[in-house]
Amino acid sequence: MLEKNMYPEAVAPQPSDLKTIDLDRIFSLIRRQALVLGLCVAVMVVLAGFYLTMAPRSYLSAGQILIDKKLEQVTSGDAVATSSTDLEAQVLNQIEVLRSSRVAKAVAEAENLMTDQEFLNPPPSFSQRVKSLIGLGPRAQPVALEASLDEVVGMLRANVVVDRMGRSSIIRVGYEAATPELAQRIAQAYGKALLQDQLNAELEATGAAADWLQQRLAEIGESQRQAILAIEEYRQETGLSVGQDRDLTTQRIESLSTKLAEAQAESARLRALSAQVGAVVAAGPDTASSSVALLSGAQTDPAEISLLRNQVATLTSRIAEVEASYGADHPQLVVLKAEKGALDSRIFALLQNLDQQYRTQLAIAQEQEAGLRGDINAEGQSAGAIGQEQVRLNELQQRSDALRTLYNSYLARYEEAVQRQSFPIPSVRIVTDALLPEQPSSPKTMVILAAAVIAGCFFGAVLGVLNEMRERGFRTGSQVRRELGMRFLGYMPKLMIARGDSAEARQQTIRGLVRGALGTRVGRRWGAPYAEALKSTRLVLQPVSDRGTAVVGVLSVLPNEGKSTFALSFAEMLTAMGSRVLLLDADLGEERTGIPTRIMPSQQGDWRNAATTDLETGLVMLSASASEAGGGDLSSIAMQKVLAEARGQFDYVIIDLPALGPVIDALSVLPLTDASVLVTEWGKTPRRLVRNVFEREPELADHVVGVVLNKVDLGTLPKFTDIGGMERFAYRGETRVAKETEGAPT
Repeated sequence: MLEKNMYPEAVAPQPSDLKTIDLDRIFSLIRRQALVLGLCVAVMVVLAGFYLTMAPRSYLSAGQILIDKKLEQVTSGDAVATSSTDLEAQVLNQIEVLRSSRVAKAVAEAENLMTDQEFLNPPPSFSQRVKSLIGLGPRAQPVALEASLDEVVGMLRANVVVDRMGRSSIIRVGYEAATPELAQRIAQAYGKALLQDQLNAELEATGAAADWLQQRLAEIGESQRQAILAIEEYRQETGLSVGQDRDLTTQRIESLSTKLAEAQAESARLRALSAQVGAVVAAGPDTASSSVALLSGAQTDPAEISLLRNQVATLTSRIAEVEASYGADHPQLVVLKAEKGALDSRIFALLQNLDQQYRTQLAIAQEQEAGLRGDINAEGQSAGAIGQEQVRLNELQQRSDALRTLYNSYLARYEEAVQRQSFPIPSVRIVTDALLPEQPSSPKTMVILAAAVIAGCFFGAVLGVLNEMRERGFRTGSQVRRELGMRFLGYMPKLMIARGDSAEARQQTIRGLVRGALGTRVGRRWGAPYAEALKSTRLVLQPVSDRGTAVVGVLSVLPNEGKSTFALSFAEMLTAMGSRVLLLDADLGEERTGIPTRIMPSQQGDWRNAATTDLETGLVMLSASASEAGGGDLSSIAMQKVLAEARGQFDYVIIDLPALGPVIDALSVLPLTDASVLVTEWGKTPRRLVRNVFEREPELADHVVGVVLNKVDLGTLPKFTDIGGMERFAYRGETRVAKETEGAPT
């Protein structure tokens, strides 16, 4: 038995080969679903064209309005800096004003739209035209209409277009109507209505402000008069004037403080002299002569004090000389001491008088000091009272000044409001008038067509993906290798054979196709896929045939997959190349492939009597339903005898086995064969079903040497391959092997 060869689709992907999006697969999907995609785009474009034909035309006329706060500074004269936030708020406010019902009412009344038939009778809508076209709705009849102001306002607000021009302070205001003239007229009316609304708002605000300012001026003036009267009354009650009384009190306190300091210094001096003289007096008259200097600051005659000093000095000197010369007992020393004692008594008396004077002066100085301190305290209390009264007076004066300033401010604002009321200037102006539109604004042809193409591509992509998800069969050889891990032998084109042909005619047709494919090289690179599939099968079975007779089973998972056609084609190809071939028809199903089956009861002994031989090619064909071959029992002894005897007489024994799905007869004869070929219908046989069969029968997978895809549409095959797939180049432009005529697939 030939060993199974595993052909993985590709080696493990390297990190550099890994991709997030497989573009090749996407392009292949687009190529396969190009028809669906094109049909969806075409349908959407047709629907878009129908909508463009039936939809009513509308025209948009728009003007531009500038918000300029500098216009207000012409009359006010104040340059006010406007921040970006304030400008943003102003623009948004004006946009909402333009969309408001107040401006819409002004436009409706100015243009008399409540009875305007052009405005009230727009052309029918798309849905109305469609209903009228298919007869579901009555045709619109033009009638004279009249609408209320609220209804007109609602219509205006629904069709007005207001937006900002970039980040500037310019607002574009327009209106969309059925005719260009009506759109221009209403758009211009909106600009005028906004200007008039701004003037009215300015007048109303200025008038209200002037009235309020006038009322406030009267109230503030009366309050100011009351404040002035309160100041005068308080001054009369307290006798104060602003600042004067307080300054006088301060000056008096400063003068008394100076005198108090001088009195305190004099008291300190007298206290010190009195203490010094008192200490000498307390010591007695014996030491009085030594303190003659204290008499110099008194009222004593300076000449007398000088005389006393000289006398004290002379006596002291004389006593010292006598005592030093004659001793302490000399009589003259007694006389001198008596004179000195009399002189000390005289000086002591003078010191006593001086002590009394200092005491008297000290008492007077202390009394003067106490009096000055009392005067200062009295002046301080008086200054506190004056300060409190002065604070109250200052409060009244400040209130009067504040009221005067407020009155002047309100008066200036009142005059400005009166001036602006007489000459109001709006903060907006029209920079571009609404023009007559030349082209309709809707429907937008290019936008709708682009949207139709995009929608068609979307729906086409959805349907294409759904079609791809419904794809369950094998389309390419790479799928066979990837899903089953088996050798792929080739593509068998779809042969169309007329229904009325007999078995002999079908055999002759297949024989002609095989000989034509073998005799003429058709196609590019690989040649005709029909012949290449047969040659590839022969090549893979060559090792078996070299060892002897090759018994080959032809399998399929489901009936009607064309395995009988492949078996007959393979047998015809082998006989054309000079091999001895026995074709055994073991497919006992209802569907026949044209192989002649002749049961001869009179020849039940030898299977050769039931076989038929083609005289032209030498192909021997035998039906397994013949009694000589076992009567349809593939595992019978008769069948084993047929295969055993055929191994010595033929080069190839090809067995057309039943389908694997419905019956298990094919599995019973597999041990008698050398290899098997699996025939799968292109795009029809489910991949999962084939995998399940091989998973359920592992020995079958080892017995199959290759897979053939049958009934292949060579014109469609390149669409299922990747950009680099060989099928795209090998089968590009291939012609059909057989002429397509009405018939059934074999």
